[in-house]
Amino acid sequence: MAKYAEIPALIHDRIVDKKRKLQSLGKLTPEKIEQIRQRMQVDFVFNSNKIEGSTLSRGETELILRGITAGKKSIPEALSGKDLEDILVAQNHSEAISLVRKIAFDNTYHITEKDIKKIHEIVMKGVIASAGKYRDYDLEVKGAGFTPPPFYEISENMKEFIEMLNNNPDELRPIEFAAQVHYDFVWIHPFEDGNGRMARLLLNLVLVRNGYPFAVIRSVDKKKYLRTLRQMDVEREFEPFLIYIARCVEQTLDLYLTADSKKPKEKLRSLSEIARNTPHSADYWSLLARKGRIDAVKEGKTWKTSRKIIEAYLAEQEKKKNKKFQKD
Repeated sequence: MAKYAEIPALIHDRIVDKKRKLQSLGKLTPEKIEQIRQRMQVDFVFNSNKIEGSTLSRGETELILRGITAGKKSIPEALSGKDLEDILVAQNHSEAISLVRKIAFDNTYHITEKDIKKIHEIVMKGVIASAGKYRDYDLEVKGAGFTPPPFYEISENMKEFIEMLNNNPDELRPIEFAAQVHYDFVWIHPFEDGNGRMARLLLNLVLVRNGYPFAVIRSVDKKKYLRTLRQMDVEREFEPFLIYIARCVEQTLDLYLTADSKKPKEKLRSLSEIARNTPHSADYWSLLARKGRIDAVKEGKTWKTSRKIIEAYLAEQEKKKNKKFQKD
């Protein structure tokens, strides 16, 4: 399975710098680490299942994962009327994430097909009868630009996938490797259902094994997420998906850095507010944010950044412009 693309240097260097800062700032307290870990777990489970059509809110997902009661109501009463399958998948994710972390933290451990099937069995337990078993029929993926391989080729494809997962033969950088693992798994589509959820778990297995925190693919970005995957399926353009995954990783790093920072937080402003005092429109800044050209975070559907970051970008562009003028 050949290398598809590289993260643009601007984005890659910024992420590596943030990871380095996180490692050098000093250790967060155990309480703070657990607080962030729990928040990220709820975010991951809520968003991963929402992408697949779950009806649960983030608050309802948190109730399930915490195993606590809502006032005097038990969890089943608090979730009365909700789809049972949605509840089961959310419950199952807690155990699945624990197994993924256990595997990831042991760098010497070679992942097996049995591990992949076990993770799937945990995630889809009680939801589909074939949990933990490869599909035994051909299928089409609605809205995708590809047809998964026939069922009789799954075993061989998965053997190749496991070999790649354990050895990273193309020596890809961690985020590039994680994105490729996600894409290749979805392409094989080895299970009847739950392939997207599995791909996002395996993406994070690679990230955690390489020292990155869990990254969340947010449901508000579902259209973009699926569109960038389709660009690879149809046009063989992997960079849009790779940049999208890189930005997800970066936003998780931002969360940890903010929690660890002792400095006063610089106020983040929406790009529409920022644009008022610049020569460019909000759409222009939004495009740069989506492409990772400027450091920005997404809150809901709104991109935000600081004036300092925008001023630095404009200064750099002016510097390049002057240099080009001098050459001409």
